[in-house]
Amino acid sequence: MAGERSAAGTTEPPIRYARTSDGLNIAFWTLGDGPALVHMPGFPVSHLRLEWQMAACRAYYRGLARGRSLVRYDSRATGLSERIVDDLSIEGHLRDLEAVVDKTGIDRFALMGVAHLGPAAITYAAQHPERVTHLILWYTYARAPDLSSSARVEAGRSLVERDWELYTELAGQRAGNELDEAAVREATAYVREANSALGTAAAFRAIRSFDASDRLPRVTAPTLVLHRRGSRVLGADVARGLAAGIPGSRLVMLEGGSWAPFVGDVDAVLSAIEEFLREPDTSLDGLTPREVQVLRLIAAGSSNREIAEALVLSERTVARHVTNIYSKIGAHSKAEATAYAFRHDLA
Repeated sequence: MAGERSAAGTTEPPIRYARTSDGLNIAFWTLGDGPALVHMPGFPVSHLRLEWQMAACRAYYRGLARGRSLVRYDSRATGLSERIVDDLSIEGHLRDLEAVVDKTGIDRFALMGVAHLGPAAITYAAQHPERVTHLILWYTYARAPDLSSSARVEAGRSLVERDWELYTELAGQRAGNELDEAAVREATAYVREANSALGTAAAFRAIRSFDASDRLPRVTAPTLVLHRRGSRVLGADVARGLAAGIPGSRLVMLEGGSWAPFVGDVDAVLSAIEEFLREPDTSLDGLTPREVQVLRLIAAGSSNREIAEALVLSERTVARHVTNIYSKIGAHSKAEATAYAFRHDLA
């Protein structure tokens, strides 16, 4: 897929629109050429145009687009996308993602789930192993209660409708806690324009029900979990639990505390992502994405019945997958298949 090649200086990539299956217009841009990386928004804070005007954010996106096609979009109810929206569920956000990737003509791509849309990214990767080559999860969680249990989060949310200006100031400080005062003001203005008080309140009500924890074992794409040690909102234990739930995933803890990937040691963020995406997009010994899913569950000790329930398949289909897996990897038992999975970092 060819993206916007030049974007020299501060010239932003052209904004395009994709229409979702429920009739919403979703704004997006593309940048660069090469294998595709779809960068999900930081719902409920997203605004393509304002982000491009921020030097640090612009440099971050350009870094991600080196050697690849970067796709970035505003979620429903934020930024340049349609703002008046009733459905803010995970399913609604998946419709945004599907509309954008279909509009761009991408077949297979790396997917980066950010903050509150991490559960949506996990869900999409579990449902579409044939499309997602790599999964990157930034500063996120599998289930919203892991975040909502934080007193700091609850206090912040309570401010949204009571004192919108104070809320956005606090959010701007959290985003720019490693930047100078002018940059914090810029981040505050960004948060304020990316959504409204009513829209943000509605988003937080919807977010409370986000839960993709049951889909974690179904993710077959190589997965990288990125988190910042100094976060006062989302604890390191949440990141560790997220990484532990996805077979074969890896966790990288970075310095700093900002939820914004373009703040602080951006080079460390870009380096971790670049190294991860260098991994070849091939399945071991010809295993299909579904067969990798089944093999990971075998290695986790699941029976055929348990695998069928987890992947919503019939036991006959699972048995066929197991036969194909054994043939491809030269295994004759679950013990040998499990050993293979451990040797190849699939368990």
